[in-house]
Amino acid sequence: MTNAFSLFRALAVYGICLPLAIFLGYLLATPDDMGTEFTIGVVATALTIPIFLRWHHPFLVLAWNMGAVMFFLPGRPAIFLPACLISFTISILQYTLNRNLKFTNVPAVTWPLLALVGVALVTAHFTGGIGLKVTGSASYGGKRYLSITAAVAGYFALTAKRVPVAQAPLYVKLYLLSGLSSMIAGLSNVVGSGFYWIFLMFPGDPMGFQAASTSVIGDLGGGILRMGWLSSACGPVVASLLAFYGLSGILDLRHPWRLILFVLFAGASLLGGFRSILIAFMVTLLLQFYFEGLFRSRVLPAFILMAILGSAMILPFTNKLPLSVQRAISFLPVDIDPTAAMDAEGSTEWRLLMWQRALPEVPNHLLLGKGYAIDPSALEMANLQNMRVMMDPYEGAFMAGDYHSGPLSVILTFGLGGTLAFLWFLYGATKTLYHYYANGSPELKKINTYLLVAFITKIFMFFFIFGSLYSDILSFAGLIGLGISLNGAVHVPAPAPVARQVFHRFRLANAPR
Repeated sequence: MTNAFSLFRALAVYGICLPLAIFLGYLLATPDDMGTEFTIGVVATALTIPIFLRWHHPFLVLAWNMGAVMFFLPGRPAIFLPACLISFTISILQYTLNRNLKFTNVPAVTWPLLALVGVALVTAHFTGGIGLKVTGSASYGGKRYLSITAAVAGYFALTAKRVPVAQAPLYVKLYLLSGLSSMIAGLSNVVGSGFYWIFLMFPGDPMGFQAASTSVIGDLGGGILRMGWLSSACGPVVASLLAFYGLSGILDLRHPWRLILFVLFAGASLLGGFRSILIAFMVTLLLQFYFEGLFRSRVLPAFILMAILGSAMILPFTNKLPLSVQRAISFLPVDIDPTAAMDAEGSTEWRLLMWQRALPEVPNHLLLGKGYAIDPSALEMANLQNMRVMMDPYEGAFMAGDYHSGPLSVILTFGLGGTLAFLWFLYGATKTLYHYYANGSPELKKINTYLLVAFITKIFMFFFIFGSLYSDILSFAGLIGLGISLNGAVHVPAPAPVARQVFHRFRLANAPR
């Protein structure tokens, strides 16, 4: 047996590998030829097939929130798109070959997602089709249809495999901490030009990311340095602490490093200057407090005391904080610098003007939404007019479908049909995550609590603060897909039998049996 295997391996090496190596070496002599690039790409893809067959599911989880792009592909798609395509294709092939490898079916989530995709395709058919800029189409906007379809396909790929309870912490870390990759964008200000190749896969701005994120305020001559990459990088750490330790574990003074890390990263996330970050943080804490049942525990007085002491230490010095932090807390009744206040007010006024422009259009698109198709010439003309006459600065964003409002991004784009499908999905997903929270495995209690809290917080932010369907559907689908992959199908616990006394009309109460 050993001799036969050695002979087969030798034949494979001499008959396939060596000629292929010689051929690739010949092709590398002309590296600029498109045929060379295509051939080497095919060979490299073929060599990775065994790796993806084994690890496609954790790779999809890792790529879900990773801020990397495939720079060598047309359009530079996010790494999630090829990861989703590979994992979904392998899952379908595995199910075709082995019917026991079934997708975890949760009808309360599956059917509304399919309905949403159906509405999107019908809308695209009647509103200009699915055009991609990278293909030279006469209309743009197809990337947004692709984002919605990929998010739904990614959900099915996630639920194609049940994750063992022992591996659940690993998968949650891959899903959450992959967002730390956004820190690489911040390196553009410190690394030399010899390392700019890093930003091919992790987009940054090596010519001045910090300067691009500085907003100048009118005649004041000041500016706000907003490190958005830091906000994106701190969020995953805060989320991981909540998922693995819960709020009660973070406040446990026997492990002070948890509270120190939590406060440090939560505070650093405000350096991005986003008010939505602080609002989401506050909503998350309230929901965690409720679902962990801490309102009737000894943690409540300690939490209130810490909040009072922290406020007493920070509030007198709010106008001394970095301008980006002052902008993030500008919605609170505190004293802040006029520069931060004017910048925040300008952003709010812009959104209000956008919503006033968009709301009258809603009745015209109840039956058939606008879709995502964009006429590039009309968009360019609108931008040029805005630059020349400085009127209606929101017109270009309106034509592009960036309404800065979650409800408007649904009803204007896909009408009542898409709105009903999306609401159906949110209801079914929330109900499913609550079931896992109430009846799931005890080993997954903290993780299921965080997934439920994160999903509800995302719903709140989508409807009341800021949202966009084509970008936020990825987060919604990821949270519910990960929850189903960790917990499996929904099983309603059987009711316990209850003993009842039955009256016998032919026997006296005290008569012997």
